[in-house]
Amino acid sequence: MSTKNAHLFETFEKDGKKFARIPKKVIKSGARPDYRCLTLSDKNDIDGITKRLETYGICVVRHYLNAGECQKVKTELQPHYFRKNEWNGSPFPKETTVVTRAVLKSPTCLEKIACDHTFYRVSHHFLSESNVFWIGDGNLRRSLSDVQLYSGIVYRVGPGACEQMYHREDMSLHNVHPPREKYHYGDDSQVGLAIALTPMNKNNGATRAIIGSHLWGPLDGPGQFDINKEIYLELNEGDAVFMLGSTYHAASSNKSDGDRIGAFFFMNKSYQKQEENYHVDIPTSFFKKLPFHALKVLGLHTSLPFCGHIDYTSPAFKLNPLLKEASSSCKGNYTEILHTSFE
Repeated sequence: MSTKNAHLFETFEKDGKKFARIPKKVIKSGARPDYRCLTLSDKNDIDGITKRLETYGICVVRHYLNAGECQKVKTELQPHYFRKNEWNGSPFPKETTVVTRAVLKSPTCLEKIACDHTFYRVSHHFLSESNVFWIGDGNLRRSLSDVQLYSGIVYRVGPGACEQMYHREDMSLHNVHPPREKYHYGDDSQVGLAIALTPMNKNNGATRAIIGSHLWGPLDGPGQFDINKEIYLELNEGDAVFMLGSTYHAASSNKSDGDRIGAFFFMNKSYQKQEENYHVDIPTSFFKKLPFHALKVLGLHTSLPFCGHIDYTSPAFKLNPLLKEASSSCKGNYTEILHTSFE
């Protein structure tokens, strides 16, 4: 089995648990970044956004949507929030409900967020690729791969919700980042745009992020970092945050008495899919009779931890719920949990 980063650490067992021995990181202490350095007021300042993403992994843009647009999104999505009892804190606390595939339920989400010109241009800047290939007739061919919507989920975080764990969004694509002193194009596989549909602040669960963590290597985790690099992304309704998929971030606990609602959309590289599409023009009845292995081969099962889900459920189990109990691949989002030991 091919691995990209398991060779970087040793494992050992203690008290019935499996640990990964991680080298201690030399922490370079520094001043907390000025929030104003991360912030722009003009959503059309593409250069300003990209420069901040290169430097910090984060860029805040004020007044990205107006109040009327935010209200339209909330009204359109109101009937579609859900949660599953089996989550029990993973991936979300019991106080959180979500709308997945929000663009299919809110025309405003599709038009104003997913198809937004600035979101496309910034994503294209970081993710698109133009490569040259030798075909064999004496000429080279150039092909451009663009970007596509990877996910668009709206989270309604209720009072009492606990903190989320720090993570990189692109872990679902198994993107392992080399450590960098400065930004390197080609490392990222995702660009995110988060929109505050209600005010987000430290009290009601604003997303927190680790500034500069987009340059970290695969073992430079949030278990050891300069606390001055942690920042709460406090936003007014309609404000937005651009985020690279490599930036460590997490929701905070909601200590208020109201809901905090945020839309989190991510683009990825458009070649990250099967060459042939096996699903669009085929009736659902064709797939419902297939065994689990065949559905996996046809791309109708999630790649752990989260890639390819429908409402956080495998497409295979949506097609045939009986397969879920028969499958050993549905017992969790991770193949193995390794506890960290910094040595």
